[in-house]
Amino acid sequence: MKILNQYIVKEFFPKFLTSLLVLTFILLMDQLFDLADLLLNKGAGILNTARLLLYILPSLFMFTVPMSILSGTVLLFSRLNEDNEITAIRTAGISTVGIMKPVLLLGFLISFIMTYFNSTVAPVSNYKFKMLYYQILYKNPVLQFSEKNFVQMQNYDVYIRKITDDNILKGVLIYKWEEGLPTITTAETAEMAIAEGKGILFRLNNGKIFQENYKKPGDFNLCSFSNNEMILQLNESTEFLRRTEGSARQLPSKVLLEKMKTIPENIKNFYLTEYHLRFALGWAGFLFIFVAAPVSMLAKTRAKSFGIAIMIGMIFIYYILLAAGTTAGERNFLNPLIAVWIPNFAVGIVGIILIYKMAKK
Repeated sequence: MKILNQYIVKEFFPKFLTSLLVLTFILLMDQLFDLADLLLNKGAGILNTARLLLYILPSLFMFTVPMSILSGTVLLFSRLNEDNEITAIRTAGISTVGIMKPVLLLGFLISFIMTYFNSTVAPVSNYKFKMLYYQILYKNPVLQFSEKNFVQMQNYDVYIRKITDDNILKGVLIYKWEEGLPTITTAETAEMAIAEGKGILFRLNNGKIFQENYKKPGDFNLCSFSNNEMILQLNESTEFLRRTEGSARQLPSKVLLEKMKTIPENIKNFYLTEYHLRFALGWAGFLFIFVAAPVSMLAKTRAKSFGIAIMIGMIFIYYILLAAGTTAGERNFLNPLIAVWIPNFAVGIVGIILIYKMAKK
């Protein structure tokens, strides 16, 4: 039995780790493009880009580790089934649960670690990512600008229709809010540079300035220009960011519980849902084993193809239920604890039925 357990563990780990690598990379691809843009086009620096990448990974592991346990289990038992090793093992008098035991113990251990990871490491990493990202932007505010987006910078809102390859800005629109009164500046083209100690310097061409008359609200003064310079005065210090409290997803679970004692009732469900969601995701991988192993062992032909199809279906259904449960919990349609654990309850019940069916064979 000891030899069998070692054999199953040895077969499981490479499949689990390979699945973790592939799934994490798939979810990371979207962020990789943004990070590459920061590094190559906006000069964020290799070290800062690497740190941002490192801070992203824990939030992805919350989802990819359970999926990797599922994938590793399917690939393992499908392979054993196709090679008739499951039949040989059962002929030796070892039960279905006995065959699953090593993977169940590993799944339990990984899930136990993930509950701690989801409650502490992931939210802290989310918070560090936010702090570093905004520190980079505030120290080099030019990085914030992109085409066809409004960018809010303190009391300015800036819109740029197009940025050419040689960094010429086209279709510039700048709102400046001061004492509740807006000043609107437009320009056909512009160039942008950092004015050391002052802010961002815009060299504007062929534009107009609309300024509301503070004596007659609703009336605007209009003037046109062919060339004009405008400095967006910004606070260069990033110390205030360190005093900024993170959102619910950026707070460790212990802090979430403390926070729920002081926040208004109408938003308490958001925090409570986030708190329970971390535990639900942590134990999802362990519960996946109860379905993935029996399904893979019950398949009579083409077990691997059948198992992969079941795996994809399970992931799809599970995360749809999880998204629906999260929304129901946040909007107080259901108790947050019940709402986020519904997918896990469903997986657990199906798993028990399958194991019972397998044991009777």
